[in-house]
Amino acid sequence: MANIILLTENNSSEIRLMKKSLLGLRNCYPNFENWFDSKITPNINNKKRKLFLATQNSEFAGALILKLGLDEKKICTCFVNPKYRLNHLGLDFIRIASEELETYKLAISISDEAKSFFVNNLNFNFYTTKLCKNYYKENMNEYFGYIMFKNPDKELKKENKYGLQSLGFMLHL
Repeated sequence: MANIILLTENNSSEIRLMKKSLLGLRNCYPNFENWFDSKITPNINNKKRKLFLATQNSEFAGALILKLGLDEKKICTCFVNPKYRLNHLGLDFIRIASEELETYKLAISISDEAKSFFVNNLNFNFYTTKLCKNYYKENMNEYFGYIMFKNPDKELKKENKYGLQSLGFMLHL
C-alpha cells in the first residue's frame, strides 16, 4: 500500500522528486517543466496548489496536483507510476481530490493517451464538455470536462485523511 503525503514548502526534496518523476509527461505536455516551475512551485506557499506524493517501497508511486483558486478548482495532474497501477492508488487520489475540492464533480482535462482509462473505469465517469485538437501538442487531443465521483463514504469528510482503498490508474493533466 502506498504512503500518500501532502507536500508543503518544507518538503523541497520531495517536490524535486515529484517534478523529476513527472518529467515524462512532456510527451503529452511539452511545457510541463516550465508550468511546474512557474505555476506549481510558487503557489504551494499561498495554498493555491496542493501537492500529494505517493511512495511505495521507498520509490515514487504517484502524484496528485490540485488547483484551489477562487475562480477555479480542478485536478491539474494525477499520475500513477506504471509499476504501481492496479493497486488502488488512482482511486485514492480521486477521493483525496473530491475531499480537498469539496465536490463530487471534479474538473479535469485528459489527453488522448489517458482517455481509454475513463471509458473503461467503473468507479466514476468522465464527461467531456469540450474537445480541443492540438491544444498542448500537435496531433493530440485534449478532452476538457469533469469526473463524477460518488464517494462510497457518502459524505465529504475533510477529517478523513487518506487512509483509503481504491483502483489504480494513470491520468495526465
